[in-house]
Amino acid sequence: MNVTEMLDQARELPYGAAQIALLEQAIAHADAQRLTDEAFEARMLATTGYIYGGEPARSFVTFSWCLTEFDQDPVRHGGWTHSLLWSFKAMVNAMNKFPEIPLGRTVDVLDDMERRWRAGGHSPHAVYAHRHLLARHVGDLDAAEQWFDRWNTAPRDDLSDCVGCDPTNKAVWLATRGRDEEAVALAEPVLAGRLTCTEQPQSMYTTLLLPYLRTGRADAARDAHRRAYRLHRTHLADLADIAQHVAFCRLTGNDVLGLEIVERHLGWLERSPTPFATMTFAAAAASVLRGLDTSGNGGLTVAGRSVGAVAEELSARALELAARFDARNGTAHQSEGTRETLSAVPIDANFRLAVPGSRSAHAAPAVAEPAPVRPVWTDPVPVTDTPDELLDLAEAAFRGRREEEAFAAWTAFDERYGSGPLTDLQQARRTDAAGSRASADDDAAGAETAWRQADALYAAAGDEVRRQVVRGRLGMGLLRAGRAREGRELIEASTAYLVAEGTPSRLARAYLRLAYAQAATGLIPESVATGRMAQEHADAAEDPSVYGQILALRAQALGQLGETEEAEAAAAESRDRFRAAGLPDELAHACFLHGVTLRQLDRGEEALVAFDEGLAAPCAPAVRRLVTRQRAGLLANSARAAEAIAPLAEEIAALTAADDRETVPHTQFELAIAYLNAGRPLDAAEVAEEALAAFEAAGEPQALAVRDLLVAVYQELSEHESVLAQLTAMATTIAAGDDPEALAQITERLAEALDRLDRDATAAARFADAAAAWSTAKRPVDALRARRRHATSLLWAAQPEPALAALAEADAAAAALPDEPHAIWERAMLDYDGARLLDRLDRSDEAIPRAARAAEGFRSLGAGTQVGFAGLLHGELLRSVGRAAEAGPVLSAALAQVPDDERALRGQLESALSAAAEDRF
Repeated sequence: MNVTEMLDQARELPYGAAQIALLEQAIAHADAQRLTDEAFEARMLATTGYIYGGEPARSFVTFSWCLTEFDQDPVRHGGWTHSLLWSFKAMVNAMNKFPEIPLGRTVDVLDDMERRWRAGGHSPHAVYAHRHLLARHVGDLDAAEQWFDRWNTAPRDDLSDCVGCDPTNKAVWLATRGRDEEAVALAEPVLAGRLTCTEQPQSMYTTLLLPYLRTGRADAARDAHRRAYRLHRTHLADLADIAQHVAFCRLTGNDVLGLEIVERHLGWLERSPTPFATMTFAAAAASVLRGLDTSGNGGLTVAGRSVGAVAEELSARALELAARFDARNGTAHQSEGTRETLSAVPIDANFRLAVPGSRSAHAAPAVAEPAPVRPVWTDPVPVTDTPDELLDLAEAAFRGRREEEAFAAWTAFDERYGSGPLTDLQQARRTDAAGSRASADDDAAGAETAWRQADALYAAAGDEVRRQVVRGRLGMGLLRAGRAREGRELIEASTAYLVAEGTPSRLARAYLRLAYAQAATGLIPESVATGRMAQEHADAAEDPSVYGQILALRAQALGQLGETEEAEAAAAESRDRFRAAGLPDELAHACFLHGVTLRQLDRGEEALVAFDEGLAAPCAPAVRRLVTRQRAGLLANSARAAEAIAPLAEEIAALTAADDRETVPHTQFELAIAYLNAGRPLDAAEVAEEALAAFEAAGEPQALAVRDLLVAVYQELSEHESVLAQLTAMATTIAAGDDPEALAQITERLAEALDRLDRDATAAARFADAAAAWSTAKRPVDALRARRRHATSLLWAAQPEPALAALAEADAAAAALPDEPHAIWERAMLDYDGARLLDRLDRSDEAIPRAARAAEGFRSLGAGTQVGFAGLLHGELLRSVGRAAEAGPVLSAALAQVPDDERALRGQLESALSAAAEDRF
């Protein structure tokens, strides 16, 4: 790579270490080869690279070198005059931020800047701005106000800061003087416009944090913090701006969020861009950490140390640097400002910055949901003549799902007969009931103990049928406790006995237990078959819920087998059964199952109806959570995404409180989708980034899907570097596997993103990679598209010879394609872009037939709009070589193909036709 290529590549790199390294390499090569012009250009680029790459101290050397060279030969370097003068501003700003640079030296540079401005006939607008900044830095507020007035009245010119940065610096002063409304009024029209500066809009948003907060614009302040910090957080050069966001967290009572930001950037202090940035960040971080320490959170740590200890260390560091600045400046201004930051207290302690669903939003423990209160049976329990009659009454109520009535009867049994002598069978039946009550209260251990005692008592009483029934119940309890194999073995033995000896009323329940056991241990087809046997006996069961439970279990099992349509039918019938039986808890669960299967079948509206019915039914909190979660997940991907946000955020809060770290990121992913579809990309970004971090840490493949979502989110936010970072990471992940088609798709997406940013040389390389991957995937038509774009990107990258070579390769590939519509389209596109490429290289004779072939190819596909564009190109090429007589018919034929609603294209063709007619005469 020669020096020119290095410089071209450096221009396409984002600011940072990689660009700096390449520019320094270019400087070394240019110096070694005595390439004067390239050496000057490399140092000018490096000056800017150092400033925005977080190493401004090194820019002093390159700027001084260029200034000396320019003064020695201003004619030779005249093309750099504007850039050199522009860099003066960065030098003055940077020199302020190093206490070891004497103040007089900064003044000298500012005086030289003014002299050159006047000599060039430029407005003093930027000079006054920087004299104001210097006065503000040292604390000479009267002088700062005077320079501010002169700055405001001087006319802008092409050396003034951009339309974003200039008002930002003014708004900083207005906010400093308490003129918040003026600051907002000055800034907001700028934010409404188009800003393309490297420093905007994040600098403007950061400036408005306190003006928004102090003027009651809470939502605007929150939005400004989140938008700005997202753009600052990846740039070392912005450490001082990041400090303002840390300080803002303290002033709004968001110390936990401030701690997260401090943790993320604390290591940057070791490579801080300037001592001023170090001082500012250290003071803001110390303020947040001290706030946590004094509010009862001293147990928190940062960088492995207590927040209190780190706060004291950072406080001392900030004050020491402030003293050095003040010694240089001859004032106490920086120390006073630092102490003010260190002693800051919240302006509004109830102001929340974290988005619902994010980690910071749930930093405080969630309030536990109160346990549901079980209804109490208030009717009198009938008087019975014997203990057995009362036990019969209780068991009948329990089988009929009248649980409160059953529990009341058992309590009455204890009161009436508990102190008297009982037979083994009576004791067994009462102990069996105690197990059922413990199970209903989610007391697994108590249920197991009672049922094992009942097992022994039934054996002693010689009632083997009841013994096998209780062993089946015990097996179900073991299944729910996670002891699946042990539970299944008990249930299998119980079922075998009951099938041989049991009464019809017990068979359905026995088979149902066995089907549950089989499903719980992975025997899904067996579970389906056993469930059908249970169904044959369901009508004989005294429990009205049995039939519905059989169908619900079948729906789950069939769903696991991928037989979704049959699962949906079973779930629908289960739902009908429970509705008819008046069993709300079971109905809610059946609605959940039915909604899930309907969702899998893309019957979203019907699924919502099922979920809504489930939520309308009185049910246990756990079931309600299941239904709510599924309903929200469905809504997240719909036009009603906004309705999903609150329930998903609440679910994340509950999962966080339960320390369910595995499920939280999955729910955050769905919440991020909901935020994006609801038009809240900032919220989507914050939550999705947390989910991605969790998936990455766990090595979960779901990380790839989250990255794909983040690409869409970042595109909405115009965070172009983040888009590239996610696409690159996706390409790296996919390349590690064995899926060339997926690799081709993601590589082409990356190339297209680079193309949109005009990083043409890098885009060309990625299009070439995509073409190779498409070829490996045996997708030649797609490979041709990527080859075509490789050629055009090389042209835009000012590499004409490689572009021609790439075009030739694409032509060779196109010749081998069959005559099918997709291939014809891509060949026509190749001819169209090839004609444009050749025209740009002044090879019209070769471009003309290609344009004609492009129009013919599109015409054969009935693509009227594309015929119009190709015909327009063909006609203009003919005109450019003096063949206007041929151009007219070509343009007329193209115009005839263009749809009426393509008004702009038709207008272009009509204008070209008129021009061709004039050319002839």
